[in-house]
Amino acid sequence: MFINKDLLEFFGSMMEIKKQKRDIFNSLAADVDDSDIKKTLLRIGMDEQRHVDQLQQSIDLVNGVESPVPARAAQPAIPQTTLRPPDIEEQQPVEHVKETPQFVNEIPVYDTIAHFQPVIAPAILPRTDMDERQHIDQLQPIITILNDVQAPDSITHLQSTTSQTVHSMNTIKNPLGEIFGFTATDQSPKAQRYRSHRHCPFNNKVPNCTNDQLKNPLGVCSVLHNDKPVITCPVRFREDWMITDDAAEFFFEEGTRWSSLTEVHLNDANGKSAGNIDVMLVAYDDRGKIIDFGAMEVHAAYISGNLREPFEYYMQDPKSNALMDWTAQPNYPQPDFLSAARKSLVPQLLFKGNILHSWNKKMAVAIDKSLFDTLPSLNRVEKEDADIAWFIYNLELITEGDKERYQLKKVDVVYTQFQSTLSSITAISAGNVGDFVKFIPELAS
Repeated sequence: MFINKDLLEFFGSMMEIKKQKRDIFNSLAADVDDSDIKKTLLRIGMDEQRHVDQLQQSIDLVNGVESPVPARAAQPAIPQTTLRPPDIEEQQPVEHVKETPQFVNEIPVYDTIAHFQPVIAPAILPRTDMDERQHIDQLQPIITILNDVQAPDSITHLQSTTSQTVHSMNTIKNPLGEIFGFTATDQSPKAQRYRSHRHCPFNNKVPNCTNDQLKNPLGVCSVLHNDKPVITCPVRFREDWMITDDAAEFFFEEGTRWSSLTEVHLNDANGKSAGNIDVMLVAYDDRGKIIDFGAMEVHAAYISGNLREPFEYYMQDPKSNALMDWTAQPNYPQPDFLSAARKSLVPQLLFKGNILHSWNKKMAVAIDKSLFDTLPSLNRVEKEDADIAWFIYNLELITEGDKERYQLKKVDVVYTQFQSTLSSITAISAGNVGDFVKFIPELAS
């Protein structure tokens, strides 16, 4: 009795898995335009249905019900063709693709009835589990092929039974790392809502994204460069306000009460603007009186090339364009670290940094790791001797359920003094004067 109950539960769970796999492959077949892939997916779906029928027969046998074996329907011959992604020319063939029809035909059909032995039921479980693993291994080439096909959302989210995400970020062939806070392949209701309303999930001064334009913002938080995300929007650093917690540890003693303000205007001695402090942290005593403050500047990478064009193209149809190949397009966008340093970082150190240093106030810098790595070598000091703390962050890919997202992570802290830092960053190595003169014909002659 207990053996029968265990078998019923086992067969029932196996049948539910088979039904789900059948429905997945049938759904995929309905959305795929390529006839060869469609036939292959339909064949796999039919195999899964046969497994469902056989498991039902096993359940009937355990229950003592006579169940005739259904006749196997004649299958039309499927020509041996090579599976290829649609509309992709001159692509190198994958070695295992030519053998796809062969392994599809060899997918095992569980001979559960022939091997059914109620008295020694434990013997059936290892065999079934082994067959299932073999079945998964044989399906993996199909999943691998589908990963390269720019197909609708159902293929984008196809997963193997090991629950691994199919599309890792190093397979993306476009520059869009995050769009309105979410990866391009995230089609969850929340991601769709943020894209639809152009919201910013990273504590912008208003609910909507304001990057580049107010009415038509460029909602790209980070770009992919060498298969890694690089932060290009300063607001992206505000995730969970981690940067203020890190800066407070540098500015104030432990246990100090503090709050933060954004975009605080700063003037010089002549009343002329020196710019806005990105984030200012203010410390209070028990009576609410200001006792100290510190300033944090945020530095993201600049962009060269045309980023708006791929962004606008993606936004036309986020589902279909999630895996678009943009590599052949002109003006492919790239991070511009040199411009970010010369046009943003250096002026801020010269103007705002000099004012804060003269007031004997500390400065913190939140910066993307890829940008920091391009800076000249800085002379490090101990925390207690530092005027500036460089908080270095990158974006770490994490998995939440069946979705992937990037999470801000502090990877290092570098403590420096103001004068030595300014000297290092503003120092320029002079070239050969003779090479310069060659470009001035009057002087060269």
